[in-house]
Amino acid sequence: AYFKLQLTLMTLANRGAMKTLDELMQHLCDNGIACSGELQKRELKNLGYYHGYKGYRFAGIAKNRLHLQSFEQISSLNSFDMALKSSIYPRIIAVETALKNYTLEEVLQDAESPFLDQIFAQSLNAYKECRGAKKQYKIELLRRLRLRNEMDSLLSQRYKSSVPVIQHFFDADKQVPIWSIFEVITLGTFGAFYKCLDSRVKQAIVQELNMPSNFNSASLLGDIIFTLKDLRNAVAHNGIVVDVRFKSNSVNQGIGKLLNGDSNITGINFNEITDYIVLLAYLLTKLQFARADRTKFLDDFLAILGEYKASLPQPIFSKLVSSQAVRKIQEARKFSDGND
Repeated sequence: AYFKLQLTLMTLANRGAMKTLDELMQHLCDNGIACSGELQKRELKNLGYYHGYKGYRFAGIAKNRLHLQSFEQISSLNSFDMALKSSIYPRIIAVETALKNYTLEEVLQDAESPFLDQIFAQSLNAYKECRGAKKQYKIELLRRLRLRNEMDSLLSQRYKSSVPVIQHFFDADKQVPIWSIFEVITLGTFGAFYKCLDSRVKQAIVQELNMPSNFNSASLLGDIIFTLKDLRNAVAHNGIVVDVRFKSNSVNQGIGKLLNGDSNITGINFNEITDYIVLLAYLLTKLQFARADRTKFLDDFLAILGEYKASLPQPIFSKLVSSQAVRKIQEARKFSDGND
């Protein structure tokens, strides 16, 4: 009876906290944000109060509040974020697909088999390279064990969902080849797969990408994949990206050193969205995507920055984009132009 009473009180409290659209508009005004009219009310409804105002009232972390003064500023922040995602999405999908294909090619050559059992036995043994370091050995072995569980679980889920590229092989009582599995694995699982690869396979991949060996590119590429994973998930699920709140962990500082050493792009620390644009442009260059698209990607980003720098107050814009952003993009453009 006590728990039923508590549940009833919580339900009533939640109902009391719910606001109509008019009340939400008034709440914005009460918080110092000028807003009025049916047009803005409709825009708030389409944007969503919680995704919109609640999402854009801070930069990165909740305590880093933005001094918003009008509904137009909320709308501009949303448009800024959406413009970035529209530009990023096709490029990050292209990079993901290409990295999977480069990896697939080297794995098939190394394992001499398209099937998981042989690939695990021959090519996914990074843990054995850590035998002299007990703690690291355990970390890498556990990563490999989790990877196998993830892939088995993924195959089960995709078969249950009748995904044709997986269902076909199970129904024919055949092993599922790695290229079919790569069609359905997430970027996170792919990142774990790469990290479990033997160093000779990783080295073959980065050599094909013409990445420098003196910055331990073979290892860093795994960290790059996980860095992209957070951004890709945010873009795919309409998370806010403009303030890089999607970062799930700190980014390996070695990535910034790699970019500096290989491309002369300085100051990359992944504390702003510009740095992720630079990383994508670097990978598009290494993967030899068309120069015209690389150039357009960087030029579009500069155009987006220019538009929203003009529409947002400087104190708000500067919390999202550093004064070094244009210089970083110019350096990325120079590197891209010089590597056809």
